[in-house]
Amino acid sequence: MPADEQATAAAWQTWLASQHTTGNGAVPDYANPEQMNRYTWYQAHGWTVPYPGDQKIYTPSQVPGAPLPSADQQ
Repeated sequence: MPADEQATAAAWQTWLASQHTTGNGAVPDYANPEQMNRYTWYQAHGWTVPYPGDQKIYTPSQVPGAPLPSADQQ
């Protein structure tokens, strides 16, 4: 991971911890899909490649559409 993306990756780890992805409290499709898509993309690309169509690697709060709840939560 590039040194300049370590703070961004840490922000994503904090976000992931609140998404109920594992364990007894796991909830399918709990995470906002725009955020989850980017998180998995960044992980797969070693935090070096922006998500397709984005100009940079975003923090969870910068992701376009992030404030919107997942359709599965409504």
